[in-house]
Amino acid sequence: MEIQHQSVLETLQGRIALVTGSSQGLGRIIARTLADAGCTVLVNASNHPENAERVATEIRSTGGNADVCCCDVSSESNVNNLFKQLLEKYGAVDILVNNARLDPWRRTGEMSEGEWFSQVIDVNLKGAFLMSQAFFAQACERRWGRIVNISSVRAFRPAEPHMIAYGVSKLGMHALTRAYAHNGAPFGITANTVAPGVVITENIKKRLSPEKYASEIAAVPIGRASACEEIADAVLFVIRNSSVTGETININGGMYYAP
Repeated sequence: MEIQHQSVLETLQGRIALVTGSSQGLGRIIARTLADAGCTVLVNASNHPENAERVATEIRSTGGNADVCCCDVSSESNVNNLFKQLLEKYGAVDILVNNARLDPWRRTGEMSEGEWFSQVIDVNLKGAFLMSQAFFAQACERRWGRIVNISSVRAFRPAEPHMIAYGVSKLGMHALTRAYAHNGAPFGITANTVAPGVVITENIKKRLSPEKYASEIAAVPIGRASACEEIADAVLFVIRNSSVTGETININGGMYYAP
């Protein structure tokens, strides 16, 4: 008996992809990669819409399609309003990349431990949950969808005191991935996690002193940081391959070897 298989790799031409936190850094490169694959990319930023517009302009200048949407992912009302607007404008969102985060190196000195923990969880984890919930509801009706959660090697490594909130928030994203992968499977929805290590972005020298950067690289067995393009390549892989769901793609130069 011949077994029929659907197409192995999905075409993304014309798909609508929403990438949170994509006005700079890794999110910017993920947005550009998805645009190059044929998606209409929605560049999301909570603050500084001018940066989001700059990324959208970059995409359009190379023949891609992009739009800007500003949304605080930690606000349930903002998220629900965003998806209502996108449904009216585009019909649906096909791909959600949860990349928005609070930078653990940008904590201000006047913030208490509890205030910092709450803010990190609200953006990094609650934000990913709210976005995924809103996305999931409309993707189930269409029986196709992709969720990609951008976690971190910090989800697996013991955290220094100032990194505890960040590590907890990133580890929580793995639980979201498993939940949406399991519940989405009957509806053609996949969910996966991409977990980078040290990544070179345009702001890394603003975030880390030369000494701190050197110490971070010293913990990477291959002796270098990852390029944003290497991470974006993994995001594209789990979106195109409909057989991959509930998985974690570790790209960290050997900082963490998965069992």
